[in-house]
Amino acid sequence: MSGIILVILSALMLGLSRLPLHTGWLGFVSFIPLLYYFDKCRHTGFELFRAAFVFSAVSLILWMHWIWGVTSGGFVGIILLYTIYYFMVFGAVQLIWQKLPKLKYLGFILVFLSLEYLQNLGEFRFPWTNLGYALSDYTVLIQAADLGGVSLISFFLLLVNVFFYLALQKKKQYLIGIAALLIVWTGYGIWCLKTIQLSKTDSKIAIMQPSIPQVEKWETEHFDELYQRYQGLTRQAARDSAQLLIWPEAAMPAYILRDPGYLPLVQNLCDDNKMDIFTGFPDVLPAPADYPGGAYYFNAATLFKPFRRYDDPYYKMILVPVGERMPLLNYLPFMWKLQFGQANWEYGTKCKYFTSGKVTFSPQICFEIAFSELNRKMAFRNLGEGRLSAKSKPDKIDFLVNITNDAWFGKSSGPWIHGMMTKFRAVENRIQIYRSANTGISMVVDPLGRVISKTGLFEITLLKSPLYHSAKIPLYYWLYGWTRLVCLFTIVLLLYALFRRNKTILKARGQL
Repeated sequence: MSGIILVILSALMLGLSRLPLHTGWLGFVSFIPLLYYFDKCRHTGFELFRAAFVFSAVSLILWMHWIWGVTSGGFVGIILLYTIYYFMVFGAVQLIWQKLPKLKYLGFILVFLSLEYLQNLGEFRFPWTNLGYALSDYTVLIQAADLGGVSLISFFLLLVNVFFYLALQKKKQYLIGIAALLIVWTGYGIWCLKTIQLSKTDSKIAIMQPSIPQVEKWETEHFDELYQRYQGLTRQAARDSAQLLIWPEAAMPAYILRDPGYLPLVQNLCDDNKMDIFTGFPDVLPAPADYPGGAYYFNAATLFKPFRRYDDPYYKMILVPVGERMPLLNYLPFMWKLQFGQANWEYGTKCKYFTSGKVTFSPQICFEIAFSELNRKMAFRNLGEGRLSAKSKPDKIDFLVNITNDAWFGKSSGPWIHGMMTKFRAVENRIQIYRSANTGISMVVDPLGRVISKTGLFEITLLKSPLYHSAKIPLYYWLYGWTRLVCLFTIVLLLYALFRRNKTILKARGQL
């Protein structure tokens, strides 16, 4: 079979495993053709680059095609970015494969896990391709995320792929390894679901899904209609005795903290309905006269309370590359002049904790739900506030809030793919998450990763659910950094392989 066909098969299975088609089981076998590809022969640099481009394009077109509807240029950019990522990954795998054959399968796993870690770094960070997300439908199997995060699920899947591949090489004993891993993995999940105790509180929290069309949201002539919808849903929540109502990202399309004409609109709803409202909105702060943007703009959110009270806002800390900010602006100032429709928000710098009644929560905005380490800091106040002394104890808050828009993605699989990450963040931290999405999918996920309430796409509705607490402090709280060690070990392995290669060349030249 042609090498490029093997790459396409792997990419197809990987892409299909991430769609809402209940085909996540493909994650157990999606890398087998790619293992054949590296076993087949040594590939030239051009062949590896071609394979990386094909792997990136096929897999991303399958499960991230919805980005094209938001920004065609951004989608092409993502394919090219991952082409570079996979070219480096394929090159690293081949280096280990050729120079350290006894460690080739270990190297294969470590290199792909390292990619998952490195996707969390820098201004181009975009950690959406973790293999572990393929199992979002399998509540029992994702329980292990409280041990090592979604990357531990990725590790298990990569290990199963390697064992299946070896079994196909007439090494049937590896089927026993697969069975043992699945028994332990499943057993742990069942044990968690049976033994982790959840306590139910009487906190009355509601989520608003207003389903405001993206084309109308920022047009002033539609503002009255938008506000009337918010007003009606807020009054409905008050009749249902809600004490806290969560609105979605940028729900108020105005600088409400800086505009005396808009601020009273939210404050009046709090006063009239005797409830707290947490909402997203843009915010602006003055900047020096020579600052290229003219002012500091933020994607923000805060908690409004009755009697004209509101908290200092939370500013989104991780921005979508190009979509929300052009990367490298601080290093390449000329990029301020490039305009692809991005807002060029500023980065927030700290976690924020809000108290409503007797409960405390921390928010992430949209894209931030994809980042395990950030959510860990938000879930545990001592981490988010930098109280990291040896004597500091885990200080878990009551719940997390994820507000997002997702109207950009229409009726595609994008909202589902974005929303299912909520399950992993809930399990990793054993904390409940309330997700408010403008057009859906809004949901409430309990500390066991179970969706206990959700909406459909484009419903205009309220979502209510009780608040569940788990006293468990997951092992991931302490072991979140294990993927850094994996990355470090991978670098050492690659350096060792390079040294072996150089030594071989020197021997060939008679210099040793």
